[in-house]
Amino acid sequence: MANSEKPILLEKRDQIGYITFNRPEKLNAIRWEDYILLDDLVNDCDRDDNVRVIILTGKGRAFSAGDDIEGYPGSGKESVIKGDAGMALVVEGKYLEAQLSGYQIPLQKTCLTLLNSGKVSIAAINGVCWAPEVLYAMDFVIAADVATFAQGDVRNGLCPGGASTQMLPRLLGRRRAIEFLLLSEEISAQEAYRIGLVNKVVPLSQLMAEAEALAKKMLSRPLSSIKLVKMALTKAQDLPLKEGLEIEQWYSSISVQSEAFQSFYQKFLARKKA
Repeated sequence: MANSEKPILLEKRDQIGYITFNRPEKLNAIRWEDYILLDDLVNDCDRDDNVRVIILTGKGRAFSAGDDIEGYPGSGKESVIKGDAGMALVVEGKYLEAQLSGYQIPLQKTCLTLLNSGKVSIAAINGVCWAPEVLYAMDFVIAADVATFAQGDVRNGLCPGGASTQMLPRLLGRRRAIEFLLLSEEISAQEAYRIGLVNKVVPLSQLMAEAEALAKKMLSRPLSSIKLVKMALTKAQDLPLKEGLEIEQWYSSISVQSEAFQSFYQKFLARKKA
């Protein structure tokens, strides 16, 4: 399969990994095997020392229209979803076996990787975004002014399984999270900005330039401090304040030993002497 035909593309240049949903004819609807591929590509970037920033976007007029239900139970094409050994157990009703196997939904694994990675992740939302769960784990979200957001699981009779019930309240607070998930209604980019789902709204023509400008700013920051801050922020969501402060104190103490800080400190001393 030629790279241009793959459902999700990965291109690396200038220390940035560009991950692009590539089914524009389907509004980048995501199949089960695509979630597995997305997890593979995110981990590829996470392991690559030459990649410092990940930019995730979509081709065409959609970021993603949400799940492609081909392969869902009852579709007659369960072989697709059964390609995932753990989910195959679930489809067959073997819930105990799935639990004991340690199975985790691919998108949940992707979100954990993004949260714990030293790479900075940026979502560039170019249009329809009805698969927003991965955004909740990303560091920055920039939306085009034409973008719209919705998560329709509840409307479709589902409880979300891609980490949103756990991450969205941590991101927006319970009140906003329950409104977004239970109403399952589409909101504008401007409303997404108002409630804190996105960092910035820009004209569509400026979207990728804005994402790349932000990426370059992050490339100018030391890797060690970025990773420690991200690790501390992630732990802050799960720990009582006292334990969280202990973690922050430890990370702050060890960051003093980083090459980046020592270089900064020596330059500061030199300027002061001058």
